[in-house]
Amino acid sequence: MARLANARSSGRSKQLDRSSIRTPPVARISTAGAPAIPLLRVVAGHDALRFVLLDKRRAIEVGRDAGCALLLTDASVSRRHARLAFVDGELRVEDLGSRNGTRVNGKDVREGRLRPGDRLELGNVLLRFERVSPSELSHLRGVLARLAADGRDPLTGLLTRAYLEKLPSLLERSARKGRKTSALFVDVDRFKRINDSFGHATGDDVLRQLARLLLFDVREREVCIRYGGEELLVILEGADEGHATAIAERLRKTIESHDWTRLAKRLVVTISCGIAERQPREAVRAWLARADAALYTAKRRGRNRVIRVSALPAGKKGST
Repeated sequence: MARLANARSSGRSKQLDRSSIRTPPVARISTAGAPAIPLLRVVAGHDALRFVLLDKRRAIEVGRDAGCALLLTDASVSRRHARLAFVDGELRVEDLGSRNGTRVNGKDVREGRLRPGDRLELGNVLLRFERVSPSELSHLRGVLARLAADGRDPLTGLLTRAYLEKLPSLLERSARKGRKTSALFVDVDRFKRINDSFGHATGDDVLRQLARLLLFDVREREVCIRYGGEELLVILEGADEGHATAIAERLRKTIESHDWTRLAKRLVVTISCGIAERQPREAVRAWLARADAALYTAKRRGRNRVIRVSALPAGKKGST
């Protein structure tokens, strides 16, 4: 504890960085054969994907206070909740007398060690200590930048339906390069029941978190649109139906296994997905109608599943 206190005092002399996106250069910690950039990332809760880079030369604090290096918004987190510092090459966490406690891998701690992959709970917020590669860090920063960009849906941070006007030019470019393109519709299962049971504020939180998980799960170049209500549309350039199905199934599992109870107790969220690969010179409206027909079938067959249009009976595939 004394060593952590020493790291704490050395860290206080410098202004703590408040941003989870723009962070100072980090001292990389070399681990043979492993990604080398240490960071602490929110994996579930209101601030999902927010992160801070960890520097072995200084301590940081996490909490709701504006001076914390990682600023969290969840009311269960204290203003200055916890301090983290590297001591003899190990990351240590110290609870700063928080109201709702600090846990490492489910165990309450006043002070403890964090290893890469360990789960850190501050109040109701779940974080993880990770070592990432430069490309993984770039992707994470890119996701947060997309969410904060101008002209986005104000709730989810995704593109709006207005982007559909640009689809023809995107599809022309893709066709010239000989690339397949698939449409993936994503719909939150029983969303009305979520609103009725947990309130519309929680329903909004679900959509925000779903959008973040979606953007984190796909490539940066993918077009992600809030199509309407709880329905999202992803344009997968360079993906045939089989590849798009694999992407959708991975996303479905991510949503199903996500810890939604960080938003509300007993909250469970699943999604249904419909996929259609665009045919040569197919009209955009007809193409999206086929993907929507696949989504409707996924809902009708029990939800929490992925259906591609080629699996539908001939009369239900929509017109081409």
